[in-house]
Amino acid sequence: MKRIMYLSFLLLSYIGYGQSEYSLSGTILDQNNTTVEAGDVILYDKNSNLVKYTFIKNGKFVFERLKANEYTLSIVALGYLEKSEVILLDSNKNITIELKENTVILDEVTVKAIKNNITMANGNLKIRIENSVLESLPSTVDILSKLPGIQISPNQESISVVGKGTPLIYMDNQKIDIDQLKSLSVENIKDIELIDNPSAKYEAEGRNLILITRKQNSLDGYNIKLSEIISFKRRFNNYLGVHSNYKNNALELRGNFNYNQLGPWEGADSMLNVLDQDIKSQYQVRATGPRPQFITGGGFFYQLNKNDYISGQVNLRAQTDKFPIKTNTLLQDQSIEDHIITEGQNDEKRNFLSSNINFNKKITHTSNLFFGLQYSNYVRHLKSHIFNNINEAGFELSQNRNQRYEIGVFASKIDIDKNFGEHTKLEIGGSLSNANALALSSFEFINPIDKKISKYDYRESIYASYIQLSGNLNKIEYSTGVRSETNIVKGGFRNANELLVNRKQTRLFPKIRINIPIDSTKSITLNYGTVINRPNYLNASSISTFINPFVEFSRNVNLKSTTIEEISTTLQYKKYTCNISYYTENNPVFYNVAYNNTENRVISSPQNFEKESGYQIRFANTATYRFWNTTNSLTLVHNSIKNPTAVTKQSKPYLYYYSNNEFKLAAKTTLGLNFWGFTRRNQGVFERNALFIMNASVSKTYFENLQIAVNFNDIFRNMTYKDKYTSNNIAVQDTFYVDGNEISFSIKYSFGKIKKLSFKNKDVDDNLNRIR
Repeated sequence: MKRIMYLSFLLLSYIGYGQSEYSLSGTILDQNNTTVEAGDVILYDKNSNLVKYTFIKNGKFVFERLKANEYTLSIVALGYLEKSEVILLDSNKNITIELKENTVILDEVTVKAIKNNITMANGNLKIRIENSVLESLPSTVDILSKLPGIQISPNQESISVVGKGTPLIYMDNQKIDIDQLKSLSVENIKDIELIDNPSAKYEAEGRNLILITRKQNSLDGYNIKLSEIISFKRRFNNYLGVHSNYKNNALELRGNFNYNQLGPWEGADSMLNVLDQDIKSQYQVRATGPRPQFITGGGFFYQLNKNDYISGQVNLRAQTDKFPIKTNTLLQDQSIEDHIITEGQNDEKRNFLSSNINFNKKITHTSNLFFGLQYSNYVRHLKSHIFNNINEAGFELSQNRNQRYEIGVFASKIDIDKNFGEHTKLEIGGSLSNANALALSSFEFINPIDKKISKYDYRESIYASYIQLSGNLNKIEYSTGVRSETNIVKGGFRNANELLVNRKQTRLFPKIRINIPIDSTKSITLNYGTVINRPNYLNASSISTFINPFVEFSRNVNLKSTTIEEISTTLQYKKYTCNISYYTENNPVFYNVAYNNTENRVISSPQNFEKESGYQIRFANTATYRFWNTTNSLTLVHNSIKNPTAVTKQSKPYLYYYSNNEFKLAAKTTLGLNFWGFTRRNQGVFERNALFIMNASVSKTYFENLQIAVNFNDIFRNMTYKDKYTSNNIAVQDTFYVDGNEISFSIKYSFGKIKKLSFKNKDVDDNLNRIR
């Protein structure tokens, strides 16, 4: 703390010493109040002599250490008329300048141009949702699935980035989870930014950040959005949604209600060969059933004054699954061969609740305080009745299972930031979270009659703090900081004398980012950081899924956290980006298999592997030609996964490719074509298949408020994942079928107006994504 105070004293002293010199900064906007991303800013004296030159970056510019004088400021940006202003500089000034678009109209001919909805800066991508084909998609999750590098799990419960793992998700610089993401109306989104290597201020989890910015351009009153989406996959799906906002002076209210009648389908094939036991198993498993789902939420925001506010939010998600799991198995145990048909009748309920309250206070004109509290609860209750038909002898009840898991998490967070001058910012903060979980399992076996009951208690606490300093020095932008997190985990069965898990660890997570601009269109960015991926809280349960008498999927209460160290550099050249990164992971988590001699079965569960390391080289560009916008990305990936129990083969580089294309066919009519894929992947332990996925969409807007769209996903039905590996003397070939082939029709209608949405609310639980 003494060092921080000393640094603050030096910075303040420097500012005081330089009062005879002033700074001139500004924001450049177009006629639509949108920031102008790039351009040149030139400063002349009264005699038209060049004094200084800089460039526009993200809509802003700055000149420092200027003497009191009269200057002429000239702004030149592609696509806009040049503008000059006379400035009398006798104090530090921050100005806003509006540029007019440069349009050319010829006799009887109007020349029109379209703007690409995707831009790149310093290796980060910014996607404008307004007036793009993405605005016609049914949900925010569908939007993310169309963005470069983002992968959505088949059940749409988790998000990952190729080679980067699970990202952080923020809305207006405030953290949200996937349930809140699903509750956000697409019509409220202005743009989405994909940010590599977020700073130390953000949670230690996540090598990428998804930043969502909402629209803020409507009038006082109310707004209601109705949506109906019909989807045809292997089964019929229906989505009904109502989203509303109401604003009156300082008070803003918002709410949403969604009812989804889903028809999920899951399928997998597997071949297992227990090499040292001469046991072979080949099975096909299919699961399907109705899943009614309710998603609702509400929040309030009250503006105490210009800078201070208090807000709260509640989100609830409830669903019921009644799904039979049917498995057809051929089991060969040495010379004995059995044909087994297994049917598991499952009835499951899941409820997720998250609530928070935030308070923001501007302490002085250069410092700000944020404080928040949050409570989250998740309940999963699964009842199963399992029947087996062995060699056509008829179905017989094998066992009954009753499994229940509940976890509650309380979290709090405080952030303080202080500006020193116009270009240096110090941020400090801390957070804590406490999680308590209880897993109950009751297994009744029919032949022979037996019963097993277990109760597993789990407690986890995380205490975190961070300090970060950011600013710019001679046009070089920097951000450096460190985050400290202490993790305490205790877990054990109630009938045991000792704890099964008892860990306490304190880790430091440094982050450094340096951006070196070359000119208004070129820059080099350097990054270094360490992050952590903690296992989901659900792994603290003993919930398992019966596949057949020989195979079972289970959780793992002994999972350790994965730590990741990464260094990268990015070259930005106009609309082209090249990124090179290298990373190492300790204790990465993958599914693994093990044979249990006592029970004569194979258990598949998530396990910590020894190490994963690799590098990536990514090229990306955006381009516009007449009515065609295109964004393309090509990534060369080489990673090696190692584990002592597995057979490790030579790893080889593979490619991830992505292309998104929009065609403006007519006014308010857009055709979208999107495709992505992988080449064949050899990753040391795992061999994985190639993929090619094609999507398309057509949208049309009528009367400003009515939008009709048709979307086609996985047109060629190629979304099939194949894994091949050998571990613990078991050779495994798995095939997972994703229900991705889809045709959906959506109708959206909105009415009402609302003025400048000021709603601000953020989750304070940094581990909210782990609760499910």
